[in-house]
Amino acid sequence: MDNLFSEYRDQIIWFSVFLLAWLVQLYYLFVYFLKGTKPRIGTEKKKPGVSVIICSRNEERNLMEHIPIIMEQDYPNFELVVVNDSSWDDTEAILKAMQVRYPTIRVVNLDEEKQNMQGKKFALTLGIKAAKYDLVVLTDADCAPLSNQWLSGIVAQFNEGKEIVLGVSLFHKHPGWLNKIIRFDALMAATHYIGFAQNGKPYMGVGRNLAYQRDLFFKVGGFKSHYSIASGDDDLFINQVATAKNTSVAILQEQQTISEPKKTWQTWFTQKRRHYSTAPYYKQEHKRMLALWPLSFLVMWVVFVASIFLHKLLLIVGSMLFVRYVLQVTILHKISKRMAQSKDTVWLAPFLEIHLNVLSVGLYFSNLLRKQQKWN
Repeated sequence: MDNLFSEYRDQIIWFSVFLLAWLVQLYYLFVYFLKGTKPRIGTEKKKPGVSVIICSRNEERNLMEHIPIIMEQDYPNFELVVVNDSSWDDTEAILKAMQVRYPTIRVVNLDEEKQNMQGKKFALTLGIKAAKYDLVVLTDADCAPLSNQWLSGIVAQFNEGKEIVLGVSLFHKHPGWLNKIIRFDALMAATHYIGFAQNGKPYMGVGRNLAYQRDLFFKVGGFKSHYSIASGDDDLFINQVATAKNTSVAILQEQQTISEPKKTWQTWFTQKRRHYSTAPYYKQEHKRMLALWPLSFLVMWVVFVASIFLHKLLLIVGSMLFVRYVLQVTILHKISKRMAQSKDTVWLAPFLEIHLNVLSVGLYFSNLLRKQQKWN
């Protein structure tokens, strides 16, 4: 009798742990992720001047390809500020030629010996200081807007006292498993930070598509609080200054940018390690809410694998895990309709998510053993 009670007690405990993790996953899916599918309708009553800022190092090919796309934006009053950060290719000559074609391009040349800040923070600070207008829109040299309405769409979100607009930036589709993981990772990252922002809990943005008021940058001292960290010019800054009241989002496809993903596992790992280096500096609230999603995912799978070996609760645990994935795929499919180049990864979500979580754990721990280097 005691053995029977003990057996049922263990099963109840195991199932309770699984149920709690399962409910956490569903809470995120319905409360945070699903809300990320709802675009905010902006207003375009005013067309303020905009300074688009790009920091570039040895990006001659990307600058030649993407500057014309930016300069052809259907927006009446904007400039492009390009910070040439110690490039040793033909960037300087290309920018001079571009200035002849587009007189509103402004160039800031930065010499290597003048660099006094890790990463691109110093270059970006110089770009913001050189900006003519109070509204700055940030992107990268390897990014291109998906439409000529990009600037109009971003600016339209600066209403009702908003000082920050979080945009979406995804990656081009190419063959191969690495490309699918990168695009799925970008989809999930956007789903997280957009969904949390829509619920009044903004915690990060991506520098490939991000806008904020210039005064806000100087009011908090720019990157002063985290200048010693190579990364964080986008996520740590937003983590510091974003609030429920001052932050909006732009998620329509015409408001997005897209870029080329990394082509090798090694270069992608390096990029991911750089991103993970900023996570320990997030606010405690944000660290908890970000950790809860992968932790509950891990707990579900531990119980499921244990159920296989112990031949207990397998049917009910397996069924609930299947329901969770059906809901996830359904919600991600709805989100992917607004996210460029992401639809095909949704159907592979169960496999991509497991692979990505395993890689993320490995990269997180490997990041603890490596010293962060400058960007290049």
